[in-house]
Amino acid sequence: MLAVPVLLLLFAAWVADREAPARAAESRAQVRLVRLLEEVADSERTALGNVHDIKLRLEHGNILLLRKGGESAALLPIEGLSGVRDSLRYFYYIEHGAFLWVFPGQRDKGIGMVGDGGSILINAFDLKWRADDAAELGWIYFPDDVANRNARFSVVSGQTVDEADPMDTKYWVELGPAEASGF
Repeated sequence: MLAVPVLLLLFAAWVADREAPARAAESRAQVRLVRLLEEVADSERTALGNVHDIKLRLEHGNILLLRKGGESAALLPIEGLSGVRDSLRYFYYIEHGAFLWVFPGQRDKGIGMVGDGGSILINAFDLKWRADDAAELGWIYFPDDVANRNARFSVVSGQTVDEADPMDTKYWVELGPAEASGF
């Protein structure tokens, strides 16, 4: 009786091991994360409220990856729209935590739009977006609140969010509480 669950677990591990290298090759990217980051100015902090000290410039061909606990998300900017109110259209992908550490979690995809200074809410992740003429697709800001505690982000290159594998990304920036920062 115990042999059946053990065989299922061994089979699942074997399948995961065989598929992992193929997915990893797709998502390898050479993005210099540091060149996309800047410090948030006091004037921006006044306009947006309590945000972390860094902001991330969005660029065509870059995918923003987010991780928190067992959940992962990806955000691909599609286009910036100018007009009466500047806005950003984006594609997102969410991968929920695994069930019993074996079965992959549910996956959701969608297209969203946010206005200048508005919030991007992707499941457990809370981001803010601002338009900027110098940065064609604008900037992502990370609110310093409970929703973003221990969230991590990274950036990879790609044309679709399906190309990005958060499990294969080596470099992450972790968002922690301001009082716990430093060495």
